[in-house]
Amino acid sequence: MPSSSSRLVLQGLSLSRIQKFIPKKWKQSVKPIEFQSDKPFESSDCEKNELNTSTPDFSSMIENLVASFKELLTQGHILKAFKSYSHIRLHVSSTASCDVILRPVSFLLLSCTNLKLLPPGKQLHAQIISLGLEQRPLLVPKLASFYSKFNLLDDARVVAENCKFLHPLPWNLLISSFVKNELYKEALSAYKVMVNKGIIPDSFTYPSVLKACGEELDVDFGRMVHRSISASCHEWNLYVHNALISMYGKFGQLDVARNLFDKMVERDDVSWNTMISCYASRGIWGEAFMLFDRMHTEGVEMNFITWNTIAGGCLRTGNFKRSLELCRHYFSPSNRQPSFTVNPKNLLASRLPPHHRNPRQQPTNPRQQLNPDDLGI
Repeated sequence: MPSSSSRLVLQGLSLSRIQKFIPKKWKQSVKPIEFQSDKPFESSDCEKNELNTSTPDFSSMIENLVASFKELLTQGHILKAFKSYSHIRLHVSSTASCDVILRPVSFLLLSCTNLKLLPPGKQLHAQIISLGLEQRPLLVPKLASFYSKFNLLDDARVVAENCKFLHPLPWNLLISSFVKNELYKEALSAYKVMVNKGIIPDSFTYPSVLKACGEELDVDFGRMVHRSISASCHEWNLYVHNALISMYGKFGQLDVARNLFDKMVERDDVSWNTMISCYASRGIWGEAFMLFDRMHTEGVEMNFITWNTIAGGCLRTGNFKRSLELCRHYFSPSNRQPSFTVNPKNLLASRLPPHHRNPRQQPTNPRQQLNPDDLGI
């Protein structure tokens, strides 16, 4: 575990400021590496050969220490795991290999991310830099994920931008974090930097980028991204095409969205809901109802979003009877989807204009809307 002095040094400092104080001799120069998509994060041959310099007794001792370390992490003893890691590092420091501690460092960093331990994670990153491991493909994505977990997106950006190997994973983590935090312009900016570095986007990159384009109503850039998807050698991807439909729906280009929908080789409930929502957002309820009926005919599982959208459309078009029938069907005992019981009339009344509502139909006690059996009462 890092000393108290290092804890004081790191407190309140951003990653970019910390790196300014790191001696150059600590940093290991690493040439850019291109990895095959099927095995992007395996150790190199030279790293594996470094382990052969150890004696059998030494290797056995290290294996026992690593096994003990993993057991502590599995049991959730994070502090003891840090102490065990210190022992591993102490014994490895006399050898030429850092590959032995690469996996323990990776496991610790992942634990800091999952348990939301910011100070220990920052200290661990400082040690990673001092050991010259900051460019290891195994650690870079975990560092980006660590800072993204705490919404320290500037630090996550520094990790991605300083990465010297050409793989999209660190950038995917950064872009998706920007989108989750509704920082759509920053997401598009990161995508442009990624492409300019010569990194080829993959099927995990595009959904976040397309969502950012739709939210920003950046039609030109959205079309450019669509062209790059069509020109890429990636296989057809359901999530990417769902995102394309949603983006063109946000643009109001429903003919393009519908064309993409009709040509899909595979659809899930998200595909149907997205297309229905595209029509609903523009008030084209006729097409939305037709898709809903077709969805029901084809036996596609419907969720609350689907029913709520169509029930709302029936209310808006004055078809109160069908709206009530939809709600009764959705909340019927034979439908296992809802985890609570709702009076369909109360649900419909909440969507009607105030002058159409009957105050006597409004529940006065919130507990009347819930099923006590579902709450374990």
